[in-house]
Amino acid sequence: MKGMSMIRTLAASAALVVVAGTMAYAQPKLEIVGGDTYDWGKVAPSKLTTVVQVKNSGSADLKISEVRPGCGCTAAPIDKNLLKPGEVGKISITLDVTSRSGPVDKIVTITSNDSTSPMQVLHLKADVHRAITCTPMQYMLVTDAKMGVESPASPMTIKNTGDAPVTLQVPEMVEGGNIKVRFDMKGPKELKPGEEYILKAFVTPKEAQSLYGSIKMKTSNTEMPVIDVSISGTMSQPSAVPPSSQK
Repeated sequence: MKGMSMIRTLAASAALVVVAGTMAYAQPKLEIVGGDTYDWGKVAPSKLTTVVQVKNSGSADLKISEVRPGCGCTAAPIDKNLLKPGEVGKISITLDVTSRSGPVDKIVTITSNDSTSPMQVLHLKADVHRAITCTPMQYMLVTDAKMGVESPASPMTIKNTGDAPVTLQVPEMVEGGNIKVRFDMKGPKELKPGEEYILKAFVTPKEAQSLYGSIKMKTSNTEMPVIDVSISGTMSQPSAVPPSSQK
């Protein structure tokens, strides 16, 4: 009788161990389907989109508490925050690279109740390739300008980084601003792939205050049909008049 009681106790203890072990094993697990990096590769300036799937590869409910983009240029809403074991959720990614150039690397942080990895990072990559690049980035500066006197602005280098010839038209002033601008460019300019053109502007102030204005240059490139350039600058300060000497 005593032996049977001992057997029952041991069996109950073993069952509790099995249940406890099963409960401990039942854990959610977040898996980013396809890996933690999405690369669009070489792209033109645009708004890039894709859908990234996340899967609950565990044995308990996965609760996704937050999907946070690393910057304002990225949006990443998820279609569901609770995933049953084996269930898949979808994150709709939008990355705005319309004003960028060159390699781009952004992140999206996914926070969940996955105890082994409660925070996972999804990397978003792209190589933004522009058919036309401007150095500096579409602006020209004037310093120490004088009323009624023409002053040179900092030049801007325009390069054809595409695969086909590009024709540049003579820039035109946009309405507004307080400057008059003259360009050394007398007619359309064709740039072959890899060629550069240095645009030079000469600015005459209309008012004795901070200078501002903008120009537009039309091109034959469909990706970048117009180059918008801002011009700003400062007026020279009048020389200090020395106080008259006392007699």
